[in-house]
Amino acid sequence: MGRVFFNERKNIHDLTEAYTVLDTDSGKVFTLDSAGGAYQITLPTAPQRGFHCKFIVKEDTPTGDITIAAGSTIIDGVNDDGQGNVANSTVGTAVSNIIVEAAAKQGDFVELMSDGVSYYAYMVGSVDQAFTTS
Repeated sequence: MGRVFFNERKNIHDLTEAYTVLDTDSGKVFTLDSAGGAYQITLPTAPQRGFHCKFIVKEDTPTGDITIAAGSTIIDGVNDDGQGNVANSTVGTAVSNIIVEAAAKQGDFVELMSDGVSYYAYMVGSVDQAFTTS
């Protein structure tokens, strides 16, 4: 019997303007570029259990802030930057937004997953204040 190979390549979606993430976008990697100015990415307000995606800063020092918005206070997560500062972690208090600040650098990223009720985020920035929350 022959070997079965699975396509393990990531589905990459480049973002340069406002976008509404769909449940069918689960598993995608989104690259972020704000050369055209600030914009918002809207997450599904009722996330499916197992939904996951990743946002990677493509532009070294974004031109404008990019807001990843859940629409309600359902994001919990840890923000870790190059200086070991976790001050922008949610610390047990859910937030509505993750802001990719203009200070972010190419390669900084946010990973999101959902248990069907909340989003859980892991933010890694190479500089202090690459990501903030609100």
